Amino acid sequence: MRKGLEATTLADVAEEARLPRPLVRHFMGNRADMVSGLIERMILRASDAIEQALNSAGGQREEDLLQVVLNKAFVDPITNRLMIQLWQQSWTDDELRAQLEAVYRRCVEQIHDRLYPIATQSTFDSAYALVAMALGNAVFNQFNVHPSSEAALVQAGQVVAEFPTTNAKRKRSR
Repeated sequence: MRKGLEATTLADVAEEARLPRPLVRHFMGNRADMVSGLIERMILRASDAIEQALNSAGGQREEDLLQVVLNKAFVDPITNRLMIQLWQQSWTDDELRAQLEAVYRRCVEQIHDRLYPIATQSTFDSAYALVAMALGNAVFNQFNVHPSSEAALVQAGQVVAEFPTTNAKRKRSR
């Protein structure tokens, strides 16, 4: 994070880890291997973080799940800063772009599978929109731009997810 991903070398990693560079090279390979390993680890971390967040949603109500997806799934500032660096580098690196595509596709699929028991193109599109909202919220939070409330964001997410809002549920129950 100090030097940025593009400027970081295996020697920097070895120095930070207080290990000899040849040992780091032996276990990590070259710089491209190091970046690939980092992305693989990020895929696992992102997947685990989303799964933990979804599992913490308590009663598993739609509102609980949306709260987690929109406000808690992408909150790690270090991971977010690293992802921004990877996005920049991916503009000129097709292999990296393909790896990042796998990260985000997995996020969408994971959220889709949790929110929608029946898979259709429409439900996949809704899950995609929710992930886009969650990522946008994470980026905006870095700039201290927030919705009026977490509840307002969740209510907007209900519309995007095509879930009935709480008010509509109340009207139907009367």
